[in-house]
Amino acid sequence: MLSVSRNLLFLSIFASAGSLFAQSATCITSAVPPVVHKEGLAERVGDINITCNGTPSAVFSANIAVSVNTNVSNRISTGNLLTGLVFTVDSGSGPQAVVSQPLLLNPNTLVFNGVGIPLSAQGTVALNIANIRVNANGLPINNPIIASISVNGAGLALTMSQVVVGRPQLGLYVSFVSTLICAQNGSPLPATIDFAHLIQANTAFATTRFTEGYADAFAPKASDVNFNADSGTRVIVTYSGFPSDAQIFVPDVIAGSDAIQPTAGGDFEFPASGGVYAPSPSGSLLLARVAGANANGAGGSPVYQPGATGSGNVAFNTVSQAPVVNGSAYVVYEVVDANPNAIEFAQFPAFLGLAPNGNRSASQTSSALLLAPQSTVINASPTEPIPRFAALAPQPDCTIVGDCATALPSLIVTPTTLQFTAAANGKMQQNYFSILQTGGITSMPWQITTAASSWLSLSATQGSGTSPVYVYVTPGNLAPGTYTSALTIDAGPYVGTKTVTVTLNVTAPVPAISQVLNAASLVAAAVVPGSLSTLKGTNFAGKNVTATFDGLPAAISYSDATQINLLAPPALGSRATSQLVVTVDGNASQPSTVNVAAFGPAIFSGGVLNQDYTPNDASHGATAGSIIQVFATGFSGAGTITGRIHDRDIELPYYAGPAPGLPGIQQVDMAIPSDLPPMTTAVYVCATPMGASSTACSMPVPLTIK
Repeated sequence: MLSVSRNLLFLSIFASAGSLFAQSATCITSAVPPVVHKEGLAERVGDINITCNGTPSAVFSANIAVSVNTNVSNRISTGNLLTGLVFTVDSGSGPQAVVSQPLLLNPNTLVFNGVGIPLSAQGTVALNIANIRVNANGLPINNPIIASISVNGAGLALTMSQVVVGRPQLGLYVSFVSTLICAQNGSPLPATIDFAHLIQANTAFATTRFTEGYADAFAPKASDVNFNADSGTRVIVTYSGFPSDAQIFVPDVIAGSDAIQPTAGGDFEFPASGGVYAPSPSGSLLLARVAGANANGAGGSPVYQPGATGSGNVAFNTVSQAPVVNGSAYVVYEVVDANPNAIEFAQFPAFLGLAPNGNRSASQTSSALLLAPQSTVINASPTEPIPRFAALAPQPDCTIVGDCATALPSLIVTPTTLQFTAAANGKMQQNYFSILQTGGITSMPWQITTAASSWLSLSATQGSGTSPVYVYVTPGNLAPGTYTSALTIDAGPYVGTKTVTVTLNVTAPVPAISQVLNAASLVAAAVVPGSLSTLKGTNFAGKNVTATFDGLPAAISYSDATQINLLAPPALGSRATSQLVVTVDGNASQPSTVNVAAFGPAIFSGGVLNQDYTPNDASHGATAGSIIQVFATGFSGAGTITGRIHDRDIELPYYAGPAPGLPGIQQVDMAIPSDLPPMTTAVYVCATPMGASSTACSMPVPLTIK
């Protein structure tokens, strides 16, 4: 046996032969070395041809062995016998199968024992050994696979000891145009779920494009490269990072780049289409989803097989769901047609169905595409699929397609920072940034992710091409402080991401006065010194709440977020107007100009008591001639206090002045005229400022006389 460099695949043929007569033959070896998958663990190398010339009609018997510097990976049966190989001998009447099965002597050596080699009447014979499979992943890219030959014994002689039978190259290149993002706004699904309706419904999708590294790297089962194989070339696409309620839909059939209309989502090179294909003599790339394939991509059957050449155009529109289990899903496709003389590529969208969920934290998912079936078995095996592949991560395919500079756009985001300042509980504010696309042959898809936040929202979280994105911030009940959120704009793994930083400075809430009301009637009225008023507004809640009139402090009896009840400072005196300021925890409102009046009487609801101190109402009337007590505010100034019951003026109340123990509340006691009949009528209180001729009266309130 001859030995050569470790980086070469050797074929050593040992022949120990004898003959019945003094016969001899000279043999020459040759092979046509195919390109094989560098990712492949069971790659078919080129046929080994041995052509002999010698004594006419001579017959030889030989043992022929093949040794390689990487593992033989054909299927193996009981007794270490390899299956799937084809060895023929042609003495001029056509190839005849050699009955002997090859024996695997060690991981990289096989032998055919007792092979009969008859020469023709012209003294020629041709031997062919086909379908030897090896672990090409164990060899460097482009290193030649070499056969080395040796003959022992009388009669047979080899004139050339080495032949090249193959070269490993990368067979798969991939581009992921975008990634799926599971966000709070979800992704809608149409009522009818098929390719066209998913596109029309604007269902979110991510496109994957994959390209063969050399012609015939994608081959159907019927091709020579997949002779005696379990399937055609397959790819497995895995998705991960999905929430449990996510749904993923993928096309059942993918029409490749040389189809009548390639399958595409419309975001990368080709317009949106489920694909249109027609069988042709030269073939065109077509892949079908494999139903029943396991998680390694083995088993199952393609859901579609192409028709005969000339059977006409076929349009594809169906999709199927890839079940999400523990956040992950996978789909397997098998090549069912291809052009072996051209480098082809295919692309397809994966659609996301996701219900809106405001509590969902946005998550960016991931995907990967590899040749399949996947395996780690590099030896001959009784059960492993053929072909099979190692998990070798593919490189970007734009270097193969030649569109890195034109097909892939550039992403620009401006500005990259947004600043907001707002008071706690303040109003919503907005600003925007722009997503800009430069270059690219299609509109660039993008998605935005950010941590879930109660104070920030966006006008859009996904889109394509150049677009403004509005950012809305609402302070709500955030405590004063600085809040920051990073927005990630993702235009896919080959375009890249950009970040916009949003900062919200929340200041303490600023109170605002909207109305000044009489505390009894709750209608807009002037402030009366020494009487009660009610303020309406916003942001009144706090640990320390004050109100001043021209700097004079008012006594506050009640306050909440929107209302303050206060006693106007008596020191306001005879002023006509005053500047009212409310201060909450050190934050002062804008001054509000309010009117000041000597009188502004109003009776409190339920503020009329009978002589026995029971509230006067329809069920508890006052007797004519009895005394009633009226509690009001707004007539704490100097002047004359009078009343009116029904149509009678009460010029001289029994008492008119401060209500004992009730600051800001005045009390007027008056007698009901004894001649008034039982009825429900009205009572008023009035005041005339000292030295004035005009009288101010309250609004009437009901009075029941029994």
